[in-house]
Amino acid sequence: MKHLSLDDIKIPKPDFTDSKLPKTQIVANWLIEWTKHLLEHGMADFGDFIPSKEMLARYLNVSSATIQNSIRIVKNLGFFCSKQSLGTFIQDFNSKDINKDDIIRGSIAECKIKKIIIDNNIALESQIPTVAKLSRITDISKNTIRMALVNLSHKGYLEKIQLKGNKHSWIYKKEFILTKEELLHGIEEEDFTLTHQLIDKIKAYLKKTYKPGDKIHSNLAFSRMFEVSIKTINDAMKVLSSKKLILPRRGRYGTIYLGISEKKEFITQERKKPALAQNYSYSWQKTLGHLKKHIIENYEIGDKIAPIRELAQILNVSPNTIRRALSDLFINGYLVSKRGKQGGIFIIEKPEVETDSYRWLALNPKAIEFNN
Repeated sequence: MKHLSLDDIKIPKPDFTDSKLPKTQIVANWLIEWTKHLLEHGMADFGDFIPSKEMLARYLNVSSATIQNSIRIVKNLGFFCSKQSLGTFIQDFNSKDINKDDIIRGSIAECKIKKIIIDNNIALESQIPTVAKLSRITDISKNTIRMALVNLSHKGYLEKIQLKGNKHSWIYKKEFILTKEELLHGIEEEDFTLTHQLIDKIKAYLKKTYKPGDKIHSNLAFSRMFEVSIKTINDAMKVLSSKKLILPRRGRYGTIYLGISEKKEFITQERKKPALAQNYSYSWQKTLGHLKKHIIENYEIGDKIAPIRELAQILNVSPNTIRRALSDLFINGYLVSKRGKQGGIFIIEKPEVETDSYRWLALNPKAIEFNN
């Protein structure tokens, strides 16, 4: 095992002028070509570390972010692996013993995009949904979706088409099928996942503890009860919701248990309630007011506010709703974001809040519990 240097680069630098591919993909292709060249000529071996992101960024005259995203693509293809505090090294991409963790994490978004294309019967040469829409559907960040689209483009399944200005679209170019291995990544075969085992436990607990129509614990409470991550609970609850065993509702209404025999009748009754209809129309604008009030009551100018997921739990809304409300506060100059170990979201000016938001937080049990 050794650390490679820039002197070990014996191939030409990538050409960014004669390619329609994104710069990130061009660099990724170049890194793969360089890796293969090193191995074929005996200049490197599996386990050798490549130069740092900063060194590669200066050498190729691109940003560190471009290098980081390019390395992520190459990792998802199995050529590289990273170790914290050590760096990125070449791994044996032909080995059956390869650790698939990084590949699985990076390919979940690809699998979900593939499934959306299949489920919606999108024809070849047709445009697929936008990055923003794919992000909403899959509940995956836009940046991860963009990386997945680039990877699918690299594999020939998609093609990026430039539109007017900086706009572009993605075109479905090559047919594919979801393999069993891809299904095991959590697309639709939950029977093979740990989430499914958790689903059985939750179903048994709900049946034993609640009657149809009862409001159940929050996802956070279930996370602590079963000693699993909140993400695993969220995934399990999505499956239970799709099977019509529970009915998720936002705000103070919470999630209710539908049971089995009486679920259809109960759903019909619930949909007739004006309160439920109002709850489903719950908008980010309301959350914005509640968030402003929470900031006024709990922070001072210069303070770092709680992370997005913690704010979502405090206000009992989704993280995406919190992100949308925060973006408004950023635009209007109330907050600023800083990167790095000491980074986060900081208050630079106290926001103004409407009277209704004071009333909501005064009556919201979640807010009362937090403030106490």
